[in-house]
Amino acid sequence: MTFNQMSGAIGSLLLIWSGIEKAARDEVIRFYGFLPPKAHGIKAVLRTWEGTVNEAQPAKTLCSLLAATLRSRLQGPLDVRNGICHGLIGISAAVDDAPAKLRWEMNDRKHSITWDELQTSLRWLSKIRFAFSMISNPALDRLDCRVVDTIENREWWRTEWGLLLP
Repeated sequence: MTFNQMSGAIGSLLLIWSGIEKAARDEVIRFYGFLPPKAHGIKAVLRTWEGTVNEAQPAKTLCSLLAATLRSRLQGPLDVRNGICHGLIGISAAVDDAPAKLRWEMNDRKHSITWDELQTSLRWLSKIRFAFSMISNPALDRLDCRVVDTIENREWWRTEWGLLLP
């Protein structure tokens, strides 16, 4: 991977995260009718979104569990995003056997992610924003509703969205 490809991956990461934040924010606005002050910043929006799901969806659904699992699964990629946005210290292209990497420093700790790790994360992140409305506003009256607590639906969330439910 080249320096330019790594730089482009940073742009992709930022665009994907803006879509995730917008999807969660839109669901919060749909619930409240406005964006409450407590929901500013990606982490706060995700927390607020999870709270709206807990408040709005019936306990017999998987919605609350899905919201908690999704927010938890997003934490690692969010840490990478924040590290790159607020502490990027290096971009290296692949050289010989050394993989291309992004490096950042946060709270006096150095971190890095390889091209392959970043691409795996971007593939998952690029589709996950579509799960927010499915969890927040499920079509409970449809036969193919995926938030009803069944083994089949739990498996579907695992295979389609990478959400491993307890």
